Amino acid sequence: MMTDRSDARERLRLAALDDLGIMGTGAEERFDRITRMAKQLFGVPIAEINFIDQDHQFTKSPQAPGGSPFGPREDSFCDVVVQQPDIIVVPDALDDTRFAHRGTVTGAPHIRFYAGRPLSVSDGARVGTICLVDTAPRDLSADEQELLDELGAWVERELRHVHAADHARRTQQQLLPAPSTHSDGFTVAGFTRPHSEVAGDYFAFTSSPGRIDLTLADVMGKGYSAAIIAATVRSAFQARPGWEPAAAVAAVNEQLLADLSATGTFATLFHADLDTRTGLLRYADAGHGLSVIIRADGTHEQLTSADLPIGIAEGNGWQAHEATLAPGEILFSCSDGALDLYDGTLDALDEMAALVRGAVDDTSLFAELSEVIAAGRPEDDVTMLVIRRDEKKAMVP
Repeated sequence: MMTDRSDARERLRLAALDDLGIMGTGAEERFDRITRMAKQLFGVPIAEINFIDQDHQFTKSPQAPGGSPFGPREDSFCDVVVQQPDIIVVPDALDDTRFAHRGTVTGAPHIRFYAGRPLSVSDGARVGTICLVDTAPRDLSADEQELLDELGAWVERELRHVHAADHARRTQQQLLPAPSTHSDGFTVAGFTRPHSEVAGDYFAFTSSPGRIDLTLADVMGKGYSAAIIAATVRSAFQARPGWEPAAAVAAVNEQLLADLSATGTFATLFHADLDTRTGLLRYADAGHGLSVIIRADGTHEQLTSADLPIGIAEGNGWQAHEATLAPGEILFSCSDGALDLYDGTLDALDEMAALVRGAVDDTSLFAELSEVIAAGRPEDDVTMLVIRRDEKKAMVP
C-alpha cells in the first residue's frame, strides 16, 4: 500500500532527492559499472539504480539508448522499497499482493523475481534503490543479500561524492564575478570550465570610478587541492585593493610562500589595474605569459614576462609593466588549459586571438569556446578573462 505522499517523511525524502539533483541526468560510468557487476554477480538479466520522485521512477543506470529513463511510480517495485529501511526480496511477484497487479508484472518486462535495497543520503532519507530483476521466480540467500547491501553502500558513497562535488562546483561558480560594463566604455567578462568538479584556475575583477582591477591565476594541478589553493590566492589579493600590481604580487607571495611550499605547489598569474580614462594598463606577470592585446588593426601583441610564479622563491622579483588598451582594442588572458585546445604550444595564442577577435560579444565567444572544449576534451581547466574597450564610447568628448 502506497504511503501518503503528503506526509512529513515523504516531503523530507523528496527534498533530499531534489537536493541531490540527479533526476533526469545522463548515464555515468561510476553507476553503470555497479549495475554491470550486479548482473554478473547475481546472474540476473536486469540490475538497475532507480530514483523515485513524486510521480515517477527514474532509471539512472543503465539507460537505454533512445528510450526514456522515466516510468510511472505506481508501476514501480522501488516505490515500496523507499518507504522502509530494509532489503525487500520478492521470490515470485505473482504470489505477492503488493506487486501482482502492477503493470511491470502483468506486462513487459513481466517481472517475477525482484530484490531491492534502499539508497539513503542525508539524514537517512531514502531516495532510490539498487535492484535486481528476473523474469523467472527465484530467491536470494542471506549471503547474497549481504552482497546486495554492499553494492548499495557503494552506490551511496558515489551519491555522496556527486552531491559534494555539485555543491563545490556551484559554490565556486557563485564566487566568480558576473560580466560587468564600466561607465567609461569597457566591458569585462570571464569564463571557467573545470576539468573535473572544480577548477584550480580563477579569474576576478572589480570596477570602481576610473579603474578596473583584474586577476587571472592558474594553480598547478587540478581538482579539489588546486581549488583550495586558488581560493587562498584569491583571498590574498582581495585583501590588497588598490595596490600597485607588482607590489601586490610580491606581498601575496610573501604571505603564501610557506603554505605553497608545504603543499608543493605554485601558481602562475596575471594581475593588473586599468585606468579607464586613459586605457593605461599596469600589470605584473608571475610566470604566466598568456595575456594578449588585440589591436584595433587586427594584429595582436603578447604581454611577455620572465618573472617567476608565486610559491617558488622569496624576494620581490616581479617587475612592473605597462601597456595601453586603445579604443576598439581587446585584452584577454587565459590559463594554459586553453592552449591544449589547439597544439599545446604558445602558437595556440594565435588561435585564441582569432577566436576572441571573431566573436561579436563575450556571450558568443564563450559559447564558441565551450564548443571547442567539447570537441577537444582538454586535460586541464580552461579559464579566460576578456576586457573590451568600446571604440564608439571612447570617441565621445
